Amino acid sequence: MEIEGAPPVNSSVSVFRVPSAWWRRAIIGFAGLLSAAVLARDLSRPHALVGMHEFNSYNDGVYFGAALRLTNGYLPYRDFTFLHPPGLPMILAPIAALSHIVGEPVAMAIARLLTAVTAVGVVVLGILIVRYRGRIAMMTTGVALACSPRIVDAADTVELEAYLLIFCLLGTLALFGSTGRFTSSRRRTLVAGLAFGFAGTVKVWALMPIVALLAVYAVSCLAHRQWRRSRWLLGGITAGAAVPLVPFFALAPAAFVHDVVVVQLTRKGSGWQELPIGARLQSMTGLDALPRLHAASAIAIGALLALALAVVVSHAMAGDRVALDWFMFAGATVTVAGLCVPRQFFRTYGYLPAVFLALLLGVVVGRFARAVMAGRFGPNSNVTALRRTATVILLIVGYVAVLAQIGYTRNFTSKYVDSGRTLSSYIRPGACVVSDGASALIEADRLVADRRCPATVDVYGQWIAANPAHPPPYIGPFEPQLVRTWETAIRQADYVLLSGVQSTFVPWTVGLHSYFWSHYALVYIGPGGCLFQKMADLNPKTLPPGSADRLLAAGISAQQGADTTDALIYYTAAARIDPGNALTHFDMGTIFQGNGNTAGAESEYKHTLAINPRFGGALYNMGVMLTATRPAEAISYYRKDLRVEPSHAAADLNLGLLLIRRGKTSRGRTFIRTAIRLNPAFKQQLPPGIKL
Repeated sequence: MEIEGAPPVNSSVSVFRVPSAWWRRAIIGFAGLLSAAVLARDLSRPHALVGMHEFNSYNDGVYFGAALRLTNGYLPYRDFTFLHPPGLPMILAPIAALSHIVGEPVAMAIARLLTAVTAVGVVVLGILIVRYRGRIAMMTTGVALACSPRIVDAADTVELEAYLLIFCLLGTLALFGSTGRFTSSRRRTLVAGLAFGFAGTVKVWALMPIVALLAVYAVSCLAHRQWRRSRWLLGGITAGAAVPLVPFFALAPAAFVHDVVVVQLTRKGSGWQELPIGARLQSMTGLDALPRLHAASAIAIGALLALALAVVVSHAMAGDRVALDWFMFAGATVTVAGLCVPRQFFRTYGYLPAVFLALLLGVVVGRFARAVMAGRFGPNSNVTALRRTATVILLIVGYVAVLAQIGYTRNFTSKYVDSGRTLSSYIRPGACVVSDGASALIEADRLVADRRCPATVDVYGQWIAANPAHPPPYIGPFEPQLVRTWETAIRQADYVLLSGVQSTFVPWTVGLHSYFWSHYALVYIGPGGCLFQKMADLNPKTLPPGSADRLLAAGISAQQGADTTDALIYYTAAARIDPGNALTHFDMGTIFQGNGNTAGAESEYKHTLAINPRFGGALYNMGVMLTATRPAEAISYYRKDLRVEPSHAAADLNLGLLLIRRGKTSRGRTFIRTAIRLNPAFKQQLPPGIKL
């Protein structure tokens, strides 16, 4: 490990010949266009840019929502909970400021495009970093980065990882020269430190590559007794992190330390996304994208062990070892091991180690390729044939990887929805909206209110900041501070938008539940969540057409799925908006009847018949319900039902049995015969003693 400018250990082998500018441009262009095409394919899907993903619509609302809050005068840590350093909101702040001109949905689309461009930049920088190992190394790293399924995971919307990596790779490119040794330039060393330091303001995971870098740098300084040079790197890292962080820390020191440091160290898992080590290694290596791959965890472990063995062999047999080789190995080792520690592991987490593994793979392949061309494995080696064979194999592997990625993303990226326009038609502009997911509000252009409003963007983070030992879903007891926060927000809001009627992100105490349901009415359910409006402001005439029908359809769907609790909530909401819908009252009556609440069922059926006296289902159900207690009324309802539905076999059967029980045997048998004629199966269901 040497400073650039020192002679190589074995100058007889041309290890450090950098590919020509033409080759660099060709490889960068190929891999860059490949990664851009992959991302463009996914972002071109309907609603991908100005909509939400059905299963991945939370984080982008947190990160871009924090930038929107920042540009509107709300500061993270002081005014709202934010569990990450403020780097990404600062990067996105100029785009968020555009929302005042183009609207929040378009600004979010621009932020998503910037994230995709950043991911393509990661591919380009990765290729440039390994250029000192030759064309084969550049091609290997380029294909591995461009075809990794993690690039889609980290760039299909606004995520932290692409921005974290772009600054780490910029720092790496600045710190190491074209021969893979540390640069002798103080300015470049300082710039590298600033880049790594700022990466730490995006996500604290930057500490992993920083630790690996400092370890390699310390060994180099120790070997060459050049400790003074380290102050430029350390000073740059410190300045790159401190300058953005100090203002936020100064304004809310306790909250900053609590949110960014304490919570992350003390948070517990809830069983959600707590993947085993094998599944995490699959994600890091990208093997989870291969369909029908048996024993994938074992294959992932084997692939990593094979790479480690190749590193050892290449370092022992394949020429010089320089500082960048060691940093690639240390970075890959630290990030893979580090990402096995957190309790939770989400799809995007695998991107950081995947990039370092791709860099290390390129270095190892490049070392072997140079060793072959230098004759280290025998003078009779057919270098041209080996080079062509390696290129063909690389292209085949890249082709398979692309196919695997397409298959991996096809199901995932097809689940975009656009609820923005619908929600914006329900929520008046400038209203104060409290939500358990900021993404839907951004797509509706309703995150920022005209008046002072609770500035929450991350309700999950808000929860674990108050109670890190019991993350949601959790049934209590709840932290008083968390409950007070939600109570205050709900009292101030004009609307509440929740992911579900009983959102697990809300601490539903008895008091909070009672206040909410007595002051808010459900007005919308569909893509984007469940929207509640304060009853004092509710005017059904101002709601979009079909609002009651949408709620009624949701109730029918829930009831068919045996979820009668939610179904009753939807029916009640539909009846509040459109009290003249007979079907709504009838469906509520069927739920009450099924639950044994005869008084409630009778009330709803009578509401139904008041709206539509010829509603056959209500007439029949009233007959069934009153047979045991008020048979005369039951007979009347059955007769009315048969006048509406003459071919209703069940009504004929029940009426006939009831008439026989009341002594009208002849008339009762007539109705029973009619029922059997309409439905012969009823003959087997007759009570004992009934003679026809």
